[in-house]
Amino acid sequence: MDFEFIDENEIEAVKRGRKSTVPPELIEALASMPKGRAVVLRDLALDPKSDDYKSDKQSVSAMIRSAGVQAGVEVAIQFSPAGVPQVAIKTPKAKAKK
Repeated sequence: MDFEFIDENEIEAVKRGRKSTVPPELIEALASMPKGRAVVLRDLALDPKSDDYKSDKQSVSAMIRSAGVQAGVEVAIQFSPAGVPQVAIKTPKAKAKK
């Protein structure tokens, strides 16, 4: 086996995975969404009859959650029967007193 010792600051690495591409408009919409409202994302609609619907739904949901994190809010995602994601802001639950 061939190896050599190097200094830690000489380590070269590649980040794992790919970077998600979240539309800035979605981040802005989630950050400014009025209380009690939801947003319908027709541009992210999926075909429920598609063989890849389940995995596509997971990908879209992950992107929406990432946008929520960047907007500083926790989101609740529900897909309509037609495959259109609908997003609302989760309200923090009050902690019960002991």
